[in-house]
Amino acid sequence: MNNEMHLQFPAKSINESFARLVIIGFIAPLDPNAQELNEIKTIVSEGVTNAIIHGYEGKVHKITITGVIEDALLSLEVADRGVGIRDVKKAMEPLYTS
Repeated sequence: MNNEMHLQFPAKSINESFARLVIIGFIAPLDPNAQELNEIKTIVSEGVTNAIIHGYEGKVHKITITGVIEDALLSLEVADRGVGIRDVKKAMEPLYTS
């Protein structure tokens, strides 16, 4: 089964759970197990939350999620057109060093 979806919504925290529910509905025909569902919900939540927090510096713009199912393989992309993380190298540094 092959399928594709595109979802666009305002970058507001109230829409994070909405995005998770849409993706869960989209992947239902794949019959994911509980662990797979939890992992996908986490991935979507993290992607959407990251876009809300880092994407627009407190302004509300749009987040787009694209989902593709091709030969039982799921691909998800969470995208925004925001400013992102200004210093990616610094953001990737561990919080604690030994």
